[in-house]
Amino acid sequence: MATSSTIPEDLLNKLAPGYREFAQANSSLLPRLHGIPWSPKFRQPPPNGPPDMGTEPPVAVGSQRVIDLGNYSVHVMIPDGEKPSAGWPTVLFFHGGGWVFGSADMNNGLLSRLCAKCAVVSVEYRLAPEHPFPAGLDDSWDALLWLRQGGVEQLGVDPDRIALMGISAGANLAAVVAQRASLSSPRIPLKLQILHIPVIDASFSVDDRSRWTQSMIEYEDIFSLPVFNMLWLRDNTYPTQKTGPNPKYPPYIKTILVLSGWLKVTHMGLGASRVCEAARDHRDELIAFVKESL
Repeated sequence: MATSSTIPEDLLNKLAPGYREFAQANSSLLPRLHGIPWSPKFRQPPPNGPPDMGTEPPVAVGSQRVIDLGNYSVHVMIPDGEKPSAGWPTVLFFHGGGWVFGSADMNNGLLSRLCAKCAVVSVEYRLAPEHPFPAGLDDSWDALLWLRQGGVEQLGVDPDRIALMGISAGANLAAVVAQRASLSSPRIPLKLQILHIPVIDASFSVDDRSRWTQSMIEYEDIFSLPVFNMLWLRDNTYPTQKTGPNPKYPPYIKTILVLSGWLKVTHMGLGASRVCEAARDHRDELIAFVKESL
């Protein structure tokens, strides 16, 4: 395993020149965590600040507010302009950070842009290891239930036009909440789920590499998120998962994303080049579809 200041040469050679320079300049700011006991200090930014990932600053929206819901809170953005007669179409968003890091406002640059014609509700769910699984998932599920009732009353949400969206570990939460919604009685209708780099299987282990995907093997020491850091995050969230799958947790460890006849769009681990190529080929069709769905 690479150290906090060393990236294997064979991996560096696979990176685009600009990203290679960035990785070499910032490798010490993203240390390897596997085997290190948890400390709340890990949530503090480095003395010289985190790497500049090129994040766009937020843009103006109609209004913002934070609503305390007990164990968690939601950060709300409402568009400028007149509310539709049926209420605001709404994106319920779950941030990334390996279930251990992150916050509801960390993606405000993106979320404020999403808020052009829809409300955005970002969930400040409880984080592990202080609140291990299923605390964050329970908060995420409760946020959907609240949105369909309290969100209608307090925010003017259209309960029939709700989309779930998440990034990384947040995409895992979005996918699992979508599963629960499809299995609930009565079923909770959703317009869309948008899963960006989703965690769809957290059942792999340190010792059994037969469960690792080819990309995990090939990019084990990738600068941004080494495999052993992923394991560290998983182990701090699911303490009993360190030795492999536990039957107590399905379907919440390994998510099943294809829910036939329910959601119009799902995304499963396609190669990035194929996704980008398909997006270019069908850009206008995809844009029209998303607008129609929301």
